[in-house]
Parts: sequence; C-alpha cells; structure tokens
Amino acid sequence: MGKRLCIIGLGKMGSTLVKGLVQSGTLESDKIIGTDIFVNDVEKNPDFCNITTMNNNAKAVELSDIVLLAVKPQIINKVLEEIRTLCDGKIVISIAAGITLGHLEKALPTSCRIIRAMPNTPVLVREGVIAICSGKNVTEEDLTIVKGILESVGTVFVVEEEMMDTITALSGSGPAYVYIMIEALSDGGVLMGLPRALSTELAARTLVGAAKMVLESGKHPGELKDMVTSPGGTAIRGIENLESHGIRGILMDAVKEATKRARELNSQRGV
Repeated sequence: MGKRLCIIGLGKMGSTLVKGLVQSGTLESDKIIGTDIFVNDVEKNPDFCNITTMNNNAKAVELSDIVLLAVKPQIINKVLEEIRTLCDGKIVISIAAGITLGHLEKALPTSCRIIRAMPNTPVLVREGVIAICSGKNVTEEDLTIVKGILESVGTVFVVEEEMMDTITALSGSGPAYVYIMIEALSDGGVLMGLPRALSTELAARTLVGAAKMVLESGKHPGELKDMVTSPGGTAIRGIENLESHGIRGILMDAVKEATKRARELNSQRGV
C-alpha cells in the first residue's frame, strides 16, 4: 500500500497498531506519522518503530492519505475540530469507543470516507478482534485498505453499526470475563494443591486450546464439550456444579447488561 497513514494518539492502542503494521510489513515506517501530546517532533522515532512523530495533529493529517483516530472519546470532538478542514476526500478511521458514524459524519467534511472500528485489548498481542462498520462514501477498495491495516493486529469483521454495542459487550468487554475465568480456575488449582504459577498457566493454556478447537474444528461447542465428558467422570461432575450455579445465565446476563450500559453511555455522550 503506497498511501501514508497518520495515527492520532500513540497510547496503548495507537502504538500497538504502529508496531503491528511495521512488524507485519503492512506499511514501511516511513509511511506512518504518529501524533501525541507527549511525543517530540522526530523524523525517525526509535521509541515507535522509527516512524515520524510530532505533536501537531493538523500538520500530520495534511501530510497523510488515511487518518486513524486512536484517542479517548472524551477528547474526540477537540481532535475533530483541529483536523476537519484537512480531511477532504480522506479515509478516516475511528477507534474511539462509542463514537458513532453519524457523530463523525457531522463533524467532518461530506467527502470523507469514514469507518468506525471496535478493537479489543488482545490487539496488544496481535490477537485482537476488531469489528468495523462503514459510512456513506466508503468503497470496497477503502474497506480492503482498512482491513489490511487492522489485520496487522487481529481478525477483522465487517458488521452493521447497529451491532456495535453488543460487540462492545461481547468481544470488547469479553477479555475481562475470560480473565475472571482464568483467575477462578487457577484459584481452584491452588485450592487443590497446585503451585500458583503452574495453575495459572494451565488455566490460561486450557482456554487458548479450547478456543482453537472451536475455531479450527468447525464443531459446535456443545459437541466439543461432550467429547470431554465421559459418563460418571470428572468433567461431568464439574459441569454439574457449574450448571447448578447458573454459569450460562450469568455469562448471558453479563453480555446483556454490558450492552445496555454501552447504550446508556452513548446516550449520555449524545452520540
């Protein structure tokens, strides 16, 4: 891709995207400009894979073909105001949580091709889930370009915007639910005599392996569960205990309540 990318915001998400793009060979470092209030103007910044860094958002946007907004929703309006006159005809990607396409389209020129993205924190290890939805002017070529950028840190799904709040609740918040599961399984191992470090690694690797079985086998999770549960065995005894405490309902309710909260926050922000 010969286009130049500007990433506004070099916090955890922004800097991870820089690293993923450069290390995967998706973009050369000289094709990326990164901006942040905490960085200096450096032509090849070794702290950010030798990309050009600056603290002038407007100048960076002017020099770029694609703009990626990796800023907090609390400051998105300030950033949009700074760059709006320089975004004519450009692809603008926003990963600001909860900021809708409608909000972005009102703030930017009508010629902009706007894409909203929802990444989760495993992008930090290039195993993220990223949902994207597109605005009015976005072409298939634009989508291909944006997917190529974001696939450097995870798997990309093109969805309708109305799904975004639920995706936020499921894959955006989901890692937190899984960390609790890993911690609880590790606690169980420690309770029954395993060393903490070993117990935590066993729990984490068990979830990784089980997830790969779901993704790669093509089998329903229930079928895979049945492959583990022999009559009168240990797994079915453990499952009986999980079911008696309502684990399915608890997890379903977690997604439901998180979705409701996402909608509440959007309403409060007026987006």
